[in-house]
Parts: sequence; C-alpha cells; structure tokens
Amino acid sequence: MARHKSISQRLKYRLEPSVKQDIVNDWSKGQQDKFFDAYKQLEDAIGRNDVHETHIALDALKDIGIKSFDAIPNIAKALIDTPPDGNYD
Repeated sequence: MARHKSISQRLKYRLEPSVKQDIVNDWSKGQQDKFFDAYKQLEDAIGRNDVHETHIALDALKDIGIKSFDAIPNIAKALIDTPPDGNYD
C-alpha cells in the first residue's frame, strides 16, 4: 500500500500553478469536510447528552485544527520554495 503524501510533499513537485491550486483546494475542502463531520458528531452527541461521544467529537475537532494549522506554514514554504517556472537551476 502506498504511503499517503502530505500536502506540502505534493506541492514540492514541478507542477503548473493551476495544478498546485487544485491540490490546495482539494486539501482545504477535505479539511472542511472533516471539520463539519466532527462538528455534526458533536451536535448529535450533545443532543443525546452523550458525554463520551462529546469527548470523541471534541478530540476529532482538536486533531483537525492542530493538523491544519501545522500544515499551513509547510504549504506556504512549499509554494514559496518552488520557482514559478519550475526551473530549479
């Protein structure tokens, strides 16, 4: 099974700017989907007064936030370090 590459690893390749924009957009959409899934889980758990499930949902939200905010500087660095023309020479 192939190992999943981080967004910053995928952005380090010589790619057209539009392709890099698509990568960032897809990543952002994925993070947003994960966030709203966890948020819905939290709402449902609170509605059922399920303390255990509430803790699980809060942990999921925290993990999503930590991973996303940790990734942002790496995304910026990968975009900045790649010359616009893809020429590293």
